[in-house]
Amino acid sequence: MGKIASGKGTQAHRILDRFGGSLYSNGDKVREASQLPTSFGRKMKEMYEAGQLAPEWVASYWMAHALASQFVDSRIVFEGVAKKPNEAELFHEIHELLDRPYVVFNLIIPDDVVRARSATRLRDTLDIGSVIERRLEAYHTYTERSIEFFRDKGTLIDIDGEATQDEVTEKIFTYLSA
Repeated sequence: MGKIASGKGTQAHRILDRFGGSLYSNGDKVREASQLPTSFGRKMKEMYEAGQLAPEWVASYWMAHALASQFVDSRIVFEGVAKKPNEAELFHEIHELLDRPYVVFNLIIPDDVVRARSATRLRDTLDIGSVIERRLEAYHTYTERSIEFFRDKGTLIDIDGEATQDEVTEKIFTYLSA
C-alpha cells in the first residue's frame, strides 16, 4: 500500500522476481476494464482518467474472486488493493476464512514527493496535477483508514518509501521468507 508514485508496482515486481507467485493489481484490473467496449468499460475509463477509485463493490468483487477462485493455493502479491476501509475488512476476513497469512507493506512518502515523482514519470493521465490531487485526497480520505485497520490487526509494516529502491526492497525482504 502507499500513495501514488510510492513504488508499490516496482516493489511488487521485485517480490515476484525473488519469491515467485502472481501479481494482482486493482489498477491493472481497472486499466483492463477501461478497454472494454461496454458501458462498464467506458465508466471505468472515465473514472480512471479522472483519478477516482474504482467503486467499492467492483474492487471488492475482483479482490474476493482473486483470493477465493483464481489464486486459491498460490502466492499472490497484491498491489494497490483494499484502499477503502470496507475493502480492507473484507481482505482480512477472506484471509482469516482461508487460514491464509498476509502482511501489508505501507510505503510512506510525503505528498510533495508524490507530486515530484509523478511529474518526472508522466506515465499516463494519473500523473497530471489535478488527477494527482484527487488521488491524494482519496488516499487521505480512505486509504489512511485502511492502513490503520491493518495496523490494528498487526499485519502492517511501515517502510520509508523515500529510501532508494534497493533499500526499500532489502527492508521488505527482511520480512519475507521463501
